[in-house]
Amino acid sequence: MNPLNPFFAVIIYLTAFITGYIIKSKYKTSSQTGRYECIDGMRGFLALGVFIHHASIWGEYFLTNSWQNCFLKSNLYPQFGETSVSLFFMITSFLFISKLLNADEKGFDWRQFFLSRILRLVPMYYFSLLLIVVIIMYLSQWHLNVGLSEFVKSIINWCFFTIYKTPLINNNASTSLVNSAVVWSLPYEWLFYFSLPLVSILILKIKPKIRYVILSLIFIIGFYKIHGVVQYHIYSFIGGAIAPVLLKFTSFNKKIKDAYSSIIILICLILIVQFNTAYNIYCILLITIIFTFIAMGTSLFGLLKNSTLKFLSEISYSTYLLHGILLFVLFNFGFNFEKIKLFTPLEYCLVIFSITPILVLISFLGFKYIEKPFMDKAKKIIWRGTI
Repeated sequence: MNPLNPFFAVIIYLTAFITGYIIKSKYKTSSQTGRYECIDGMRGFLALGVFIHHASIWGEYFLTNSWQNCFLKSNLYPQFGETSVSLFFMITSFLFISKLLNADEKGFDWRQFFLSRILRLVPMYYFSLLLIVVIIMYLSQWHLNVGLSEFVKSIINWCFFTIYKTPLINNNASTSLVNSAVVWSLPYEWLFYFSLPLVSILILKIKPKIRYVILSLIFIIGFYKIHGVVQYHIYSFIGGAIAPVLLKFTSFNKKIKDAYSSIIILICLILIVQFNTAYNIYCILLITIIFTFIAMGTSLFGLLKNSTLKFLSEISYSTYLLHGILLFVLFNFGFNFEKIKLFTPLEYCLVIFSITPILVLISFLGFKYIEKPFMDKAKKIIWRGTI
């Protein structure tokens, strides 16, 4: 077996599922059945998919000394990462376009919205950033390689989700490797959030206050000038907005039979892996079809309603932010890069299988002790109407 064998992904998913089941049973966690439970079930697949994507890339790097080899030799493993992120973008779009559509008559509280997003995304992100800084400084032997002001500026840039810049921390070339560069997607999440006041003008009867529209315009223009915009990421957000419109204004979801739509999803997945990247219009269309059916209740023959998958979904943000750090710590400190390059493909796979339960466990701890307390705080603030 090697890191590009399909069974590599299957075993990781099964190991994560079993671990999630044990943790869920032992700690008596209960995943609430939400309005969009099939989407809830899908998230766990996606975060683990990004982990599998990066594990396969690292594996090919150690075996061939080339970062690109994974993309050259496999269509499947690049899609684990790229399709998963596209679906994450669609989920974000779906949830908040749905909120706007459902708030049509009563208006939308933008202060509550931005506060809830800050309390949801920032705490776990800052914890992961703290780990990155500690690792970088350890690699630097706790010595500043740059001036103090430059060091502080680099940390500040990272504190703002790298929306402005993604500088090296302490001028260490390993900065992006420490977390597998997963933060690239977060500025696009914030781009979507700050775009919503403009989008809401087309949806809400009670229009947003002018200050939110101005803020939206400033952020969009600034983001474009700094980063440009990858059109396929924007297409993902647009694709995610189709399902809420269909749910709101049609009865299409009531006519869908789970078995038929599940088969369509499987066909789309097979078609997607004929491409070596998700960033083309054909893949985006296929991913949009998949997401739309799932958002409208398709459960893939009941799989997405599984309670363990919902548990893995709850901890998916921690999984997304922490898996790259876990891989780097394992490779750099657990074995060191030169030693692991001597591993056979099977030995490398066994190492990844063995850390999968650790990833699920630390993701659970991150969710329980960092994410959830702030999520509960946001709910209390919103419920009291104190903002």
